[in-house]
Amino acid sequence: MTRQLSTRILWGQGSISHLTDSGGTTGTMALACGNTCLKYILFITNFIFFLIGLGTVGLGIWALLDDDKILILTEVGDTGSFDVASLIRTGALVLIASGGTAVLIGFFGCCGAVKENNCLLFAYCVVMVAILFVQIAAVVIAAVFQSKVTEDLKAFLKSRVNAQYEGSVSTGDAFSLGLDVAQIQFECCGIDNYMDFLSATRWQDRKNTSDIIPLTCCKFTNKEAYYRDVSLLDMDDTSCQSSPSDENSNFRKGCWNAILEYANDKAIYVIAVGVAIGVVEVLCIVVAACLIQAIRKLDDEAAE
Repeated sequence: MTRQLSTRILWGQGSISHLTDSGGTTGTMALACGNTCLKYILFITNFIFFLIGLGTVGLGIWALLDDDKILILTEVGDTGSFDVASLIRTGALVLIASGGTAVLIGFFGCCGAVKENNCLLFAYCVVMVAILFVQIAAVVIAAVFQSKVTEDLKAFLKSRVNAQYEGSVSTGDAFSLGLDVAQIQFECCGIDNYMDFLSATRWQDRKNTSDIIPLTCCKFTNKEAYYRDVSLLDMDDTSCQSSPSDENSNFRKGCWNAILEYANDKAIYVIAVGVAIGVVEVLCIVVAACLIQAIRKLDDEAAE
């Protein structure tokens, strides 16, 4: 029995092709239910990417054009040598670039699925594969150079303590503020321990003669008050700075190990998110490849 291929129904009708035999009987062939579902899944997934990308680009543009209001919102302003405005502009450019990439991916994925366009779907696959390889390369590089990076970073932080740390809760120095926040939040002292402050030239010049550790190395019963009003902090022992002990301070506990412990505790969540993103990317590539193959097959049969 001879079968002849009729025209393919458009997107709104499911993009299904029909065959009519000599007796007038009509049969359905793929791109049927399975591939149509894949097309909808690809479209919805990439439409979400597209919206997220637009939102990210919009946020970046707003931050770039209206950074004065952001400075007011963050209550940071200009802190000496730490150029907050430049940091905000750099972050805005990163948001625009990453959002633009998401918009591009979403465009290729959505239009390629809706139009059943092999060129757009192929471009989508190429971009997704490139991003996947970049992510894999980043993970490999991070793993290979982890020890070197951590050693250099630790040495850099200790050098900043020596050169910059002031120990004053009213300081405008960004590094000093950051270390104080870390010492309060993670209940630690210095990079390795309190000995790091023996060579902190700025702190040594400003501190009371009897002080051995900065205020933020002490233990507090209400450390959350630090973020509202430092004057409300309630120390376990008011002699903490001049007579530090394990009971009244965290002087033996370094922030480096404390933060590493916290990061290791949360690593499972970071890994899970990373793996989930990778799986979604691979599935999108596979779905797009399947649609390319199905559309190409129908086109070939239509040409016969």
